[in-house]
Amino acid sequence: MVHAAIRRLIRRRDGNVAMIVAGGLAMMTGTAVLGVDTATLYLEKRRLQGAADAAALAAAADLDNATVRAQAAVSLSADNGTRLVTMTPGRFVRDPNLSADARFTANAGPGNAARVALESRIKPIFAQVFGRQEVTLNAKATAARIDLAGFSIGTRLASVQGGLPGALLSQLAGSELSLSVMDYNALASGQVDLLKTSELLRTGAGVQAATFEEVLASDIALPRLVTAMAGSTGNSATAQVLRTLATRLPNRTVRLNSIIDLGSLGSRSVADPTRPVQADAYAILREALQIGNGTRQVQSDIDLGIPGIGHTRLWLQIGERPAHSPWLSIGEAGQAVVRSAQTRLWIDIALVNAPLNLGSVRVPIYVELAEAEARLTGIACRGGPANATVALDVTPSIGRAAIADLDPAMLGNFQQAMPLRPAKMVTLPLVSLTGYANVLLGGTSAQRVSFSAADINANVVKSVVTNDIAAALASSVLRNIDIRANVLGLGLSAGLLTSTLGNTLSAAAPALDLIVNQVTALAGVHLGQADVRVDGVRCGTPVLVA
Repeated sequence: MVHAAIRRLIRRRDGNVAMIVAGGLAMMTGTAVLGVDTATLYLEKRRLQGAADAAALAAAADLDNATVRAQAAVSLSADNGTRLVTMTPGRFVRDPNLSADARFTANAGPGNAARVALESRIKPIFAQVFGRQEVTLNAKATAARIDLAGFSIGTRLASVQGGLPGALLSQLAGSELSLSVMDYNALASGQVDLLKTSELLRTGAGVQAATFEEVLASDIALPRLVTAMAGSTGNSATAQVLRTLATRLPNRTVRLNSIIDLGSLGSRSVADPTRPVQADAYAILREALQIGNGTRQVQSDIDLGIPGIGHTRLWLQIGERPAHSPWLSIGEAGQAVVRSAQTRLWIDIALVNAPLNLGSVRVPIYVELAEAEARLTGIACRGGPANATVALDVTPSIGRAAIADLDPAMLGNFQQAMPLRPAKMVTLPLVSLTGYANVLLGGTSAQRVSFSAADINANVVKSVVTNDIAAALASSVLRNIDIRANVLGLGLSAGLLTSTLGNTLSAAAPALDLIVNQVTALAGVHLGQADVRVDGVRCGTPVLVA
């Protein structure tokens, strides 16, 4: 009977639904408990990460008061036991070769970033039933302020006499530009916005480019470039000269990315008129003509109108610019470098009205320059753009200065040392005088040059000079000159002739220096010297970087 009752109970289906519902309700309740608590924790984690992001952005915006700023941002979030665990200042570099975590270096300088860690404690709703009274959540965030500065090398421009600037630019252009001294002064004094120039080129006909970087990498006709420069300057005299030059320049094309590096601004397509990056119009034109000139050599007869200076000829040879080293660059501290190009200059100068009937005294001066270098080492934007400062590490060019004769055809071979020989300085029927001097420049280590906001706004050019030449170039070289006389039957002693020539050269040294300084300045270089300027600074807005 018992077994029969059990069998009947097993076969019965009464109450099955109730049992299933009871079991299902238990599972659904457990799932709801887990879901509600999980959603609560997820939302709190999202909120905490948002608070960490805000704290990091606040700290990076003001590194001098980073902890206070971060704590203030945390206090604005919902309570939930949120607290600032750590705030670490440091330096962030945008190097794609590093992992995301390795791009931030704690407590490194110059500081431009902050990393914060936040903690929050939350009580779960249902998990407390199972003994879990509190859950601790953590969040981290890193923010960096990417400050940019534009700087250039070799932009000191001298006051000039005569038609030297026009002769130099015409030679580089391969076309007579008829540039007057007044035109030159307008070009040298007028500032051109490189970003606005790029924008005008991008939107013009014939240029298929979406960004400034693509514009600089495209083939741009010289007349079109100069016309765009005219549209980006606020100086009406400069604009007029540029528009006139555009009608005289050959339709040769250039690629500006070999002399201008816009850095991260290259990805933009529209210029900000409130934050220009400026350079003087003459320097831009000179550099553009250099890269567009196949020979990169200037040969010219010049008349500077200097008393005591007669016929003067010059040969200027500009070497290829080092790879990935533009004339003007925009970048972050520690990442941007500019260098000047190798340059060789030979000036054959005639001195007139020499004493003792020596006639015309010939003074051939040779100048050879290696690259000068400037490296962007620091940008301080604390206090905003109005108080921004920039630091450059500048290394002057090394090279030599000589009084010597040479073969001008050898000037373009920078891989071979220039053969120099004593110069024939005076040649008369019975007298000849030769002279030779060769001063080597050893260069110097990098020197720190700082630019204040006032320096940047005033387009101030600063120089770093080697210790090799303390005085003016010609005076330094002439102190080392070896003069030899060859006298045949003339009733004058060789000592008198050599001393007379030496005194003549000493008296002419200031005029000789003026000539050399004008030519080298117009070419964008100086002997034993590096001229640099900061063309603009942009204080970045903090952004999340990790």
